[in-house]
Amino acid sequence: MLQEASRAINSAFNNSFIKKLSQYLHDCVREEVKSSTFRNLKGDKDNKWIFLKGEEQLFSTGAEYISLDGSDPKLTELMIQSDLGQKDKYLIYGYLFLVGKSSKSKRQNEFLTPLLYMPCKLERNGVNINCLPLDEVLSLNTGALAALMRKNDDEDEVDLLLEGILDVVPDLPITQDKLNIFLTTLKSLVPEIEIASNIDEYKEEDNITKAKDFYKEKIDGENLDEIIEEEENEQAKQKMKLEKVAVTYQSAIILTKRPSVTAGVLHELTQIAEKPSGTYRETALNIINEEYAQSKEKSVPLKDMNKITDFYPITPLSLSDSQLQVIKNIDNSKFVAVQGPPGTGKSQTIVNLVAHLVANGKTVLVASRMDKAVDVVAERLNDLGASHMALRAGRLNYQRQLSEELNNLLSQNADLDEDVEDILLVDTKDMKDHLDMLKNMEMKSETIIKLEKDWHDKLLEVEEQEKLLGKKEFIKKSLKKGEIDIVAGIIKILESNMEKAGFISKIANFTSLGQLKKILNLKDFEVDYENLGKLKQELDFANMEWSLRKIEADIQKTGNLHMLSEQIRTMKRKQKSLAINILKNKRREALKSLLRDENKRRRLKVHAKSLVTNRKRLQTNILEEEDFRPLLEAFPCWCVTTYAVSDSLPLKPGMFDVAIIDEASQCDIASCFPILFRAKRAVIVGDDKQLPHLSFLEKAKEQSFLSQYGIPDKYQLMWRFRTNSMFDLADYYSMNSVMLDEHFRSLPPIINFSNHEFYNDRIRVMRKDKSDEKVLELVEVLDGKVDFDATRNLPEIEAVVKRLHEIIIEDERQNPDNPVSVGIISPFRAQVEQLKVSVSKVLSDYMIKKHQIEIGTAHTFQGDERDIMLISWAIADNSYNQSLIFLQKPNLFNVAITRGRNKVINFISRNPRELPEGHFRNYVSYMQLYQDRKQAMLSGEIDENIYKNSLEREVAEKIRELDHKVVAGADIAGLSADLLVDDKFVIEIDGLDDKIKSHISNMKKQAIIERSGYKVKRITYREWQYSPKACLDRVLIEN
Repeated sequence: MLQEASRAINSAFNNSFIKKLSQYLHDCVREEVKSSTFRNLKGDKDNKWIFLKGEEQLFSTGAEYISLDGSDPKLTELMIQSDLGQKDKYLIYGYLFLVGKSSKSKRQNEFLTPLLYMPCKLERNGVNINCLPLDEVLSLNTGALAALMRKNDDEDEVDLLLEGILDVVPDLPITQDKLNIFLTTLKSLVPEIEIASNIDEYKEEDNITKAKDFYKEKIDGENLDEIIEEEENEQAKQKMKLEKVAVTYQSAIILTKRPSVTAGVLHELTQIAEKPSGTYRETALNIINEEYAQSKEKSVPLKDMNKITDFYPITPLSLSDSQLQVIKNIDNSKFVAVQGPPGTGKSQTIVNLVAHLVANGKTVLVASRMDKAVDVVAERLNDLGASHMALRAGRLNYQRQLSEELNNLLSQNADLDEDVEDILLVDTKDMKDHLDMLKNMEMKSETIIKLEKDWHDKLLEVEEQEKLLGKKEFIKKSLKKGEIDIVAGIIKILESNMEKAGFISKIANFTSLGQLKKILNLKDFEVDYENLGKLKQELDFANMEWSLRKIEADIQKTGNLHMLSEQIRTMKRKQKSLAINILKNKRREALKSLLRDENKRRRLKVHAKSLVTNRKRLQTNILEEEDFRPLLEAFPCWCVTTYAVSDSLPLKPGMFDVAIIDEASQCDIASCFPILFRAKRAVIVGDDKQLPHLSFLEKAKEQSFLSQYGIPDKYQLMWRFRTNSMFDLADYYSMNSVMLDEHFRSLPPIINFSNHEFYNDRIRVMRKDKSDEKVLELVEVLDGKVDFDATRNLPEIEAVVKRLHEIIIEDERQNPDNPVSVGIISPFRAQVEQLKVSVSKVLSDYMIKKHQIEIGTAHTFQGDERDIMLISWAIADNSYNQSLIFLQKPNLFNVAITRGRNKVINFISRNPRELPEGHFRNYVSYMQLYQDRKQAMLSGEIDENIYKNSLEREVAEKIRELDHKVVAGADIAGLSADLLVDDKFVIEIDGLDDKIKSHISNMKKQAIIERSGYKVKRITYREWQYSPKACLDRVLIEN
């Protein structure tokens, strides 16, 4: 019995699939960190660095900044490149460089990296360039030290050694005593390290040489063609490598890639693996264990979300049907994958989802690998105006800011009753009443439109019957339904008595005839078969006329269609403000309840003090041990990057109700595991048709880890760390996936190719097309060719820079106060680097920042956009086949062509007809077809009007006679709008059958068109029959 109990306990702790996965992911991350190029800056050609001359100043003095020589071209280039590449790179200031080669390691044994570093930024200040630190605490380069100390596979020994060094990392400012303690400890723990005896010993050099410059002077718009020259090939100096590892006293400013994983991820994966399996049931990870155990839940029929009717979302921003589905799904599921194609409002969906959850008393953790994605969500949530809504954790000084906000909340300074008169009485029930009323109005509108169709059909019957009936002899007035029924009864009596004789029959006929004459105002009626047959025909016709009047009466009784449309629009506008007021009231009440609880107030005071303590270990202990729930009541939504979460939140199971992971296609599975552990449910947002996350883990290593931890074959397909993102995984485990299908970023010609090529035309393009402008251009550079040593096309660069210059000059002349933003993409790194140098010589730093000019590969622009995009494909006749294969990678290609909002200009140096089959050729053919069609439409060769019925044509012609532009069958959001007038509003024609059938309801179609920016007005066939002029006066009146 005792043995069975022991086995059960042991099984609960050890036989968990999540435990195996955590261990496997831990080893994958550890191995990738080992191979990180940050231990050797020379290991990545994209790294740039400049060593500063003289004694170290920034860390030693504790100054707010240090001033550097602004005329230094190397420093200027570093500053410009850091501004251009802020998304995927960052600047760090490093001190105490680890240099040389380790004789104890056979692989990856060369070092060039700072031991102590801190993020920084460069800012021009007059003639100087200032270097400003962006943190208050120094970071230790644990990855480089771990690689140096790892003599065997004893990870525990390495961790102990690192802990000893971490304990002596100096606080700022670094005094000589602090420095001596640090270096002495380092030397004692890693004896093979040599410590330089002076600042000049073991010195390394910069890797920024004189800029590869094709420009000898500033461009003035006239001499552009003359000032671009061929790059001179420079021979790199060969240096003798130091055959030992040393620490120098050098300091440097380094531009390098942002880290994707940290030591915190490793530590938390270890902790998760050590948890008993029962703990996972409280978390979003539980679905993984359940599926692995083939639980019954997997075989239960999925709940049909469309049948859920009592659902009342509290959403402050505009909401599409697919976005609504996301909110509905997470209310009824534990794990939801959301595919968000380019420009489909992923951030807006997340903001609406968070608002709905918080308004219903839930807590939310929003995470992503990218700072920008998290920043956008946090800013938009806090812009809603609800008190203490979202906290952006993990940023510079966030702990100090949080401490100040908590102290303000705990003091009497927090005015929680501000604007209380607007929000005091609103609650979630008000939203229920509001949405019920809105739904009722939409149902009435649908009913009226159906009745209008019934009226039209009945009118056709009446007109057809009237022709057949001829002149009416007996029924010459409109009859009521009761009268029709009485006459029908009389006809039956008269027919039945035709064959009868006798007194009773005559009495019955006399009475019936009297009644008939009275109802029909007849002087006489001869009862015979011919007259009765004629009377029956006229009675049928009278009944049809009554039905026509009845339908019209039902329309009037149901409501006025046009007034209902206005009321629906007003209700939808009010819905947003109502949601915000409910949110404000919920936050106000939650905060007041929090502050009334003395125990919770004390917990908040402890947290407020611990957040600003300089003792990191004490801060961590308090974070882990103190009750964190009061902080979640103070801030129900926390926004943090995946690599900063371990320093911001304790690792507690299910501490948040819902976790939302944004840009999950670029998130590795390992860094998301701790996020999922911290939440009960999860929404994973991404797009497998855009760029995946990058991993440099060796395939053989990955496979060995999968085998080591016994991951079954079928799961190895899903759990491959190298190739699968968090979104790939979520798409497998989510039983209620949603695709966001309304695109708001780009004009239709820009996104339509991607929609067709990658998304099977499932995206609705919600922006209005600019019918008089070419928004998609193809520029052929006839003399373009690529260099043999790199994929760099200098003539194409010249063409791109010239066009950029023209765009900026034109925009400055016409639109100086609202500058257009511009991006330049090329698939090839060499082309990008040269474009950066070339553009920096054409445009000043001020103009580059003013127009948000960014230059990079598709990876640089993932999740980003610009008004105008210039794409330098760099493909020429002498390009290698591998170049074409590379640029046609579906994910890379899809991102590259979908970044522009208003215009995309493509540059190509090869005859399009000679391109091989593939995405690129298809895209070029699409552009050529677009340009030809656009030209044909502008010249009037193509009639773009598509009429779905005769009334559309009649109404359109009448409106054109009044000097209005009308397009019939305009494509708006993938729907055929009946009549688009003056490119401003849409007229929907009701009451007739359409040749092109719509698969959605009338009100849904109206809602989608109005979300696209067009007001929808309606004309019914019945109204048009009564008064065309009244209809036109109503719809053409100024809005």
